[in-house]
Amino acid sequence: MRKNSKSSFKDSFSVFGNLKVLICTALMAALSIICGKFLAIPGGNILRFSFENTPILFSSMAFGPIVGAVCGVCADLIGCLIVGYEINPIVTLGAAAIGLFGGVVYKLTEKLPGFVRIILSIIIAHLIGSVVIKTFGLAKFYSINFGILMLWRLLNYVIIAALEIIILCYLFKNKTIVDQIRAITSGKSSVTVNTVKDLRNENTKEMTYNEALDYIHKINWCFCKPGLERITELCKKLGDPQDKLKFIHVAGTNGKGSFCAMISSVLKANGYKVGTYTSPYVKVFNERMAINGQMISNEELAKITEYVKPFADEMSDKPTEFELITAIAFEYFARNNCEYVVLECGLGGRLDSTNVIKTPILSVITGISLDHISILGDTIEKIAFEKAGIIKKGVPCLWCGENEKAEDVIKKVANELEAPFYNVPHRDTKITYMQIDGTKFNFGEYKDVKINLLGEYQPFNATNVLCAIDILKENGIKINEESVLSGLLNVVWHARFEILSDDPLVIADGGHNIEGVTSAVNSIKRYFPNEKLNIVSGVMADKDYDHISDIIGSIASHVFCVTPNNSRALLAEEYSKVYNKKGIPSSAYAKVDDALRAAIQNAKENEKKIICIGSLYMYSEICNFFENNVKKS
Repeated sequence: MRKNSKSSFKDSFSVFGNLKVLICTALMAALSIICGKFLAIPGGNILRFSFENTPILFSSMAFGPIVGAVCGVCADLIGCLIVGYEINPIVTLGAAAIGLFGGVVYKLTEKLPGFVRIILSIIIAHLIGSVVIKTFGLAKFYSINFGILMLWRLLNYVIIAALEIIILCYLFKNKTIVDQIRAITSGKSSVTVNTVKDLRNENTKEMTYNEALDYIHKINWCFCKPGLERITELCKKLGDPQDKLKFIHVAGTNGKGSFCAMISSVLKANGYKVGTYTSPYVKVFNERMAINGQMISNEELAKITEYVKPFADEMSDKPTEFELITAIAFEYFARNNCEYVVLECGLGGRLDSTNVIKTPILSVITGISLDHISILGDTIEKIAFEKAGIIKKGVPCLWCGENEKAEDVIKKVANELEAPFYNVPHRDTKITYMQIDGTKFNFGEYKDVKINLLGEYQPFNATNVLCAIDILKENGIKINEESVLSGLLNVVWHARFEILSDDPLVIADGGHNIEGVTSAVNSIKRYFPNEKLNIVSGVMADKDYDHISDIIGSIASHVFCVTPNNSRALLAEEYSKVYNKKGIPSSAYAKVDDALRAAIQNAKENEKKIICIGSLYMYSEICNFFENNVKKS
């Protein structure tokens, strides 16, 4: 959705309160004078070959149309005074028009690819400023036929514009150049003193990956008031990178991650460049933002964090950790020109920082259950209302859950916003094969759909994706069936009923609330009916762990309790007592590795299988253990 034009142009005037912008404008004007008055290829007063307008166009695109117009006026007037030309007010007006219209067109086309914006801006700016206004001024001044002169100048500027397109496309593609200039000139004058010093010193040390993570994680978010004000301010300082992207926005209590992984894989299989933003990560931080399945590199994460840092630091109400990460992700996806971004909410929806986006192409709510009740509300209806906050006016909404109370709330919000409402007919999902080596199912026109992701819930997650794909196709996005089938088959999503070892069989599942744990336990009962398993489990103290222990206990031979690596974790000793009181054999371990060794030894002696469940915060340690100690066959 295009930014409000009045707001954008108001912002263009406000930049002149920034001394650094004035200095950059003066530098661009000086460069224009040098190119136009001293480096031009002469052809008389009325026809010259020069790049005097290139700095003007650059300033208009980088800083806005008003800056570009002022740059054009200053370059023409000061240039004439320096070389002794008589000032022609109409030609000066033409120079101003080049800067003004170059910036206006660049702003109004922000949803288009960058090179298209540059081409349109240069062509329209030259047609109005150079070919029409300046030619009219020269024709009047020198008493020359306007039509003939315009034809000659049009031919001249076709060549100039073509070269300027190449130059400016290169400059704007090289984000380092543009970002450094914007970093200096954006925000309060006190913010970027260090940045200016850094740019003057080529040997200045750049932020490292570890320094970036330290900066991101040091932010104290505990006492921040919920709201979108901080993320809105931060994104605005960054130039609203999210406004350049097309989003599929995903909220819900469970199933968000699998949905995001599946639909990203399908879009990738169809040839699109797809960004994916998910949380939390299971092994390394970089997993949170990926493009076509490849997570962000350490180098790029450090580089973008370093770019975002001064903008965040200058805010009086500092962004939370998740808001900062979200802004970094938006910048990452925009820099890499992603065609679509699959955006997972962090918590809730209405006040989640991802909800700063204006108009996604599809809003998805995967399901609702009681979770985070201290923040989102203590009833299904209250939580559903928070999740429904991602629905936007006129944007299709897909509801994937089964709870009727939640559906009523979500449907009401969608109707109020005139958003087409869809729900998933899960009853039409016909599972034809489900074993530990994969699943096949039919759904509507889709036959023999195979997925390798395990878990009784995954065919239904895949069905949600198929419905979403159909909605996207209805709205003009080209997706072929072959890409749908291959995308679902090849999707990779860790810690969701993932096999980590074959001997003994060890499964890791990230289920950490009532609904997630229930789904995992039901899958165990389907794959291994009437079997009892060894359980390696840890939970957060703010979860309903008493109820969770009842569900896990139904399949438990012995529970090996651990304390997950998180400040909110329930101590292993306390968790073990819950099981022992219910007559379920249990023991507590200080380290995850110790619990796994004990569980494996017991499993081999008693021919048991193992499932690790209860918290995603255990996954990294569990995975590292098997990578270092057990080879999967």
